Amino acid sequence: MERTVAAKNYLTWGQGAVEGAADSISLRLPLFFAWLACGVVALLLLFVGYMTFVLGVPTKPIFSFQNYVDAFDSYLFRRVIPNTAIVGFGTVAVVLFFSVPLAWLLQRTNVPYRELWITLIAISMIVPGFLKAIGWFILLSPKVGLINKLLVSLFDLKQAPLSITNVWGIAFVQGLMLTPIMFFLLAGPVRSMDPSLEEAAQVSGASFWRTMRWVSLPVLWPAILGGGIYTVMTAISIFEVAGLLGGVSHTPVLATEVFLSTQPFVGTSVLLPRYGMAGIYGLLIAIPSVIALYCYWRVIGKGHRYAVVTGKGYRPRNFDLGRARYCALLFVLVYFMAAVALPILMLIWASLLPYLAMPSAEAFSLVSLQWYLRIMETVGGVEVVINTIVLTVVTPIIVLFFSFMISWVVIKTQAQGRALLDTLAMLPHAIPGICFAFALTVVAIIAAKWARWLPLYQTIGIIIIANAVNRLSYVTRITNAALLQIGRELEESAQVCGARRFRTMWWVVVPLVKPSLVFGGIWSGLLVFSEISMALMLVGPKSQVLSVRIWQAWERGDFGQASALGVIMVLVMGTLILAIQWVGDLRFGVSGRPHTL
Repeated sequence: MERTVAAKNYLTWGQGAVEGAADSISLRLPLFFAWLACGVVALLLLFVGYMTFVLGVPTKPIFSFQNYVDAFDSYLFRRVIPNTAIVGFGTVAVVLFFSVPLAWLLQRTNVPYRELWITLIAISMIVPGFLKAIGWFILLSPKVGLINKLLVSLFDLKQAPLSITNVWGIAFVQGLMLTPIMFFLLAGPVRSMDPSLEEAAQVSGASFWRTMRWVSLPVLWPAILGGGIYTVMTAISIFEVAGLLGGVSHTPVLATEVFLSTQPFVGTSVLLPRYGMAGIYGLLIAIPSVIALYCYWRVIGKGHRYAVVTGKGYRPRNFDLGRARYCALLFVLVYFMAAVALPILMLIWASLLPYLAMPSAEAFSLVSLQWYLRIMETVGGVEVVINTIVLTVVTPIIVLFFSFMISWVVIKTQAQGRALLDTLAMLPHAIPGICFAFALTVVAIIAAKWARWLPLYQTIGIIIIANAVNRLSYVTRITNAALLQIGRELEESAQVCGARRFRTMWWVVVPLVKPSLVFGGIWSGLLVFSEISMALMLVGPKSQVLSVRIWQAWERGDFGQASALGVIMVLVMGTLILAIQWVGDLRFGVSGRPHTL
């Protein structure tokens, strides 16, 4: 009898040990993948810092401080840093000029069709910034700009009066491009403002403008300041707009200098790649971005001082603009014309002509669909299509997997180092993607010599890695928020029923956060599809994608082909958005409940 009891106890202990080992393995897997992803982020940043001390090529390094000596010369302080500062703060000025009035008009007033305009602002975000830059180049280029040609012919001018190909033009286009992001950052705070504060000011004798100046804007100050800091971080890291409008070397900013230092261009001052200098420029972008991110979180952390939504009779209410609502509607239309309509119309017009020309009877006689009828030739062949599809599909899957692993460890476990993991996952938000592309270029060059079995150099795989790292922080924020909403009692119930930790994760948690995962995957896929700066730095002859083909056609002067490719990109992204909405409408009713099949 005693032997039977002992045997049962031994079997029970053995079963518990096996279950404990299984749970341990289930925890180790998320930890492994989480630290793997964050380790890659940290390693790439270390490579950027490492290359600042290297002279020559990475495979034959000569360590020196000479790069720092060469970097801080008159060229850097006379042109590059001032241009970058003008672009950064000029972009913020344009963004605030449009976004603050738009947020107030579309969230707090009775401007006509405001729901439609909010939807269009969201949709306008899918139009890539470099396509908007191409559209404005066609309009306001000193040499070929249609508006300049019209003004010269009307007023018999000797030279074009307007130019988009300078730092002010770059700031203008980037401002139009980033306004939707700032609009949605401000939309919630503006909508949540308690109108009783403004009513109290007006009852006390304050005019409308004094009320806005001393009541409304101070309440919105944290959101405006935080959004402004975020805009500066983004503006100084954008490469494609400065590269297209100012030329890669004619209007230098820090982002274009990183690119220029890694690419040999014949006929310019750069004859050989200068990887050490690229590291210096990358740090000059990264360090202010990290400081700005810290300031951003400090501003957000003090948001409780500006709380206006309380339990004391809060009642949101819209302002009646009266006849002024038509002036407000005009302001909204001006933004949409400048940000979306005019650039897209210019792309369509240029794609129908063999060369740029003013609209006229002669120009309309030249209109043809040659670039669209030869679609595969225009795109660059089947290989470009396959590479683009692989990049757009595989990257979101990788990002979702690693983001979910990181969020699981950070939110659902008590593992040591969770805070460090979350911080490392957030770094790509502050570090420009072009810096990660530079670091991966160095890694690929080293691997091409010392680890030839690792296919990285100029492959589609390295472009996927760069985009996955760059989107990690964005998707991690989504998965963090989603997992925070899942109560622990659901996982505990599954474990009481015998489910292991990994099974609980896969069969209980993942289905519950599926909408957030789908949204994060779709949105990151759209961003990857239109991304150009990292692909341009890492591309090879056999790894070209659609965005790179557009850039190359534009650099060759094939404006019609580049414009046609841009129109195709917008059509593809728009079709994907409509398809996603259609599928969503089929699956879910207006109330959000599934239809009965």
